[in-house]
Amino acid sequence: MKHLEKESIDQLLSIIPEHPATRVMQISDGSEVLSSHLKELCLEQQYEYLLSTADENAYEIKKQEFSDIPLCNTKKINLKQRTYAPMAKLYDFLFVTATIPSEMQHEFTKKAHIHIKSAGNLILFLSKGDRKEYDDWYRYLEEQLFVAISTIDIFENYDVLVAKKMHGWGGK
Repeated sequence: MKHLEKESIDQLLSIIPEHPATRVMQISDGSEVLSSHLKELCLEQQYEYLLSTADENAYEIKKQEFSDIPLCNTKKINLKQRTYAPMAKLYDFLFVTATIPSEMQHEFTKKAHIHIKSAGNLILFLSKGDRKEYDDWYRYLEEQLFVAISTIDIFENYDVLVAKKMHGWGGK
């Protein structure tokens, strides 16, 4: 993942309200910048944080770093596996900083959907100005009944796509 500006990260994380028992998950391919900010926010607010990473080195580093922090955990994942988090947990916010190959985006959206609470948010980092990538994600999110799909333009190298999961819409 390219450079993320600290001020913009702080601005993005301000979408997380100060509510007790908030759960935050990140699916990463090894990017350290956002995960460090998420960890600090979760420690400060006593939120639960799960970092699911597809990068072996990042997993080992974070596993060691989180070992003494009760509400912060890390999990080694493969994007092709069935789920990315324990099935009994549902998250209020799912940040996706991993690069999801275009041929996996549809299936990834289905898998991500099961990890998010009703009215929870999926936050994706997309290549800046890539209209095709945006249109593809938008279509897949709509198919899974995500609503309020919009972009936030606060980073130099990324457009941030935010979508809200709504339970019970469209018969699901």
